[in-house]
Amino acid sequence: MEIQNRGRNWSRGYKIFWSIYWVCVLIFLFTQRSIVIGTVEMEKQKGTVVFVLMLVAVVASAAVCTFVLHPLDKVDQKGKPARLQIWPWHFAIMLAVDIWCFFIIEYVNDTEFVAMEWKYRILNVVFILIFSLLAFLLFNSLKRALMLILSLWSFISIAFYFVYLFRGEPLQLIDFFSISTAATVSGSYTYTLTRGIVLDLVMYFCILGLLLHMRNYVLFRKGLVRKILMRGGAVAAMIFLYSFYLNTNWNGNMGILTDLFAPIKTYTEYGTTVGFLCVAKYMRLSPPDGYTVSETKKIAEDSTKDQKENTTTNVKPVNIIAIMNESWADFSYIGNLQTNEPVMPYYDSMKENTIKGHTQVCITGGGTAKTEYEFLTGNSVKRFPAMVPYVSYFTHDQYSIVSTLESQGYKTAAMHPYKGSNWNRETAYRLLGFDNFYTQDDFTQDDDVQYIHSHISDMSNYKKIVKLVNQENEAGNSFFLFDVTMQNHGGYTADDVDQVISVDGYDNDVVNRFLSLEKYSDDALQYLIEYFKNYDEPTLIIMFGDHYPTMPESFTEYVSGANYDSLDLEQQEHYYATPFFIWANYDIPEEQNVVTSTNYLSTILLEQTGLKMTDYNYYLKNLMTEIPALNHLGYEDANGNWYSWTDGSEEDLNYEWQYECLQYNELAEKRNRLDWFFSLG
Repeated sequence: MEIQNRGRNWSRGYKIFWSIYWVCVLIFLFTQRSIVIGTVEMEKQKGTVVFVLMLVAVVASAAVCTFVLHPLDKVDQKGKPARLQIWPWHFAIMLAVDIWCFFIIEYVNDTEFVAMEWKYRILNVVFILIFSLLAFLLFNSLKRALMLILSLWSFISIAFYFVYLFRGEPLQLIDFFSISTAATVSGSYTYTLTRGIVLDLVMYFCILGLLLHMRNYVLFRKGLVRKILMRGGAVAAMIFLYSFYLNTNWNGNMGILTDLFAPIKTYTEYGTTVGFLCVAKYMRLSPPDGYTVSETKKIAEDSTKDQKENTTTNVKPVNIIAIMNESWADFSYIGNLQTNEPVMPYYDSMKENTIKGHTQVCITGGGTAKTEYEFLTGNSVKRFPAMVPYVSYFTHDQYSIVSTLESQGYKTAAMHPYKGSNWNRETAYRLLGFDNFYTQDDFTQDDDVQYIHSHISDMSNYKKIVKLVNQENEAGNSFFLFDVTMQNHGGYTADDVDQVISVDGYDNDVVNRFLSLEKYSDDALQYLIEYFKNYDEPTLIIMFGDHYPTMPESFTEYVSGANYDSLDLEQQEHYYATPFFIWANYDIPEEQNVVTSTNYLSTILLEQTGLKMTDYNYYLKNLMTEIPALNHLGYEDANGNWYSWTDGSEEDLNYEWQYECLQYNELAEKRNRLDWFFSLG
């Protein structure tokens, strides 16, 4: 087929489309001029240079597309873009786009990337180049491959930025499995462009325009068999590379230390692309070193030899209410927080028939479902900090406090006044054995629902709890309810909260809004406890926070008086210690300033009842005497000293290993699970 140049053939459609295209890019650039240049005097000069360079890039791209690339484009006899044979030097275009992709994802997310070692800069580009080559082989088109890679890296750069800004944790592979959850809460946040994001978007459209005008270079112009073999080879290469990626220590051999507990450190030091892939590599649930079913069985059997029956109380509560309060935090535990009025006066006043203190969690800023998994099952998520068990590992029925109570005649229900699909809860709660799951759809007009911070308020939430408890008790049922609140969820930049709390000496609307939400939550707590104080049926209530919210670093430094990284381990643990209490309307032992961790809470809860506990609960009760609290950072030993997992004693680390074997058996095993150990039989 004859191929010819377009020449200077600018059709009317071409002129209209591309004129609008480039004008829109210019309008966007000029409307964001103040963001690019900035308002700080020291930054204005650099910002002005960046703005001018972007303006030059837009004009130059438009000129090159219109007067160079378009006239030289090859077309066939039908006027369609011709497919031309690619030559080795054309891959220089691919390399240039890949270098840009590396630059922009780092510039948007880490303006200090210039300090990154050169070998890691090159490694990032190599990884992007591999993705580009695979895309080229699959599409048999250099143009399409580069458009795909450019689009992915340009927009994921922005996603990385906002996820870290709002959550305090970088975007990870697990987030793509929970994308529906992210979508439902994304409207709660305020999105503000930055210089890096404006640069990203402007240059994206400049390069996209150039690629759209670029000639369509292919590996094979003709031959169906050759194209099939090419794509088959690409698939084979993908399988090989995936196996190599998962099963070899390529990252360790490159000197990369993958920090699963603080992924942002890996992203920052080794590059966002490399860091993302390093963290994603450890998504798989793997057994602890040395794990065998027989050895785990021996651990379980040995733990039952010194088992003592629970004798704390003979009262079997008719109602057990467990509430995981969204972002419930105690910043006075971090440092000297002074406010215009108490943030949680009712909680602070609770002493009678109350056990309270702080519980160590493994997350901050997000990942709510990890903490609730710890409470319900007694397992710790410290083994898989980058994963959420509900989303990644729930493939069969799971033992938990739900199954323990159901085997003793309790009706069970979960409640979350938001969308039930978040964190795969609908499936997870079914596998955990809940009889019912109440969501925002079950809050009707009869419930007189009130909203705070664009979410169903804790007060409305607790009134619904009271209604359900009464319904079940009137039907003659003992009732266990697990509730996950929503009122205090992130998005504190939105001006939708009356600020009744302010911090002395520190003025910040985000902080004041969050603390005000906690005050409203405390008011709701007062309603709940006062209602059940005189309730006819024995009722036991536990409440704990899922994690601390993401607050400005300047605030936490103001409260604690120091930067987080300069603190010792015990002080850092305070940032992961949310408040908790266990309260009953009957006599239970009273205790203040308890330090524990969320994996122990359901066992501590059951100890305040006359109910039976599983062998696993008794195992956890005994483990608490050796390791009273633990999370991803480390653990507290029997003497009250804190150690990181790399500095612990041999005896304590052996306890940890045994615990991890039991957890793995419960979560991952199906045929070889020790059912007798995790259930009442």
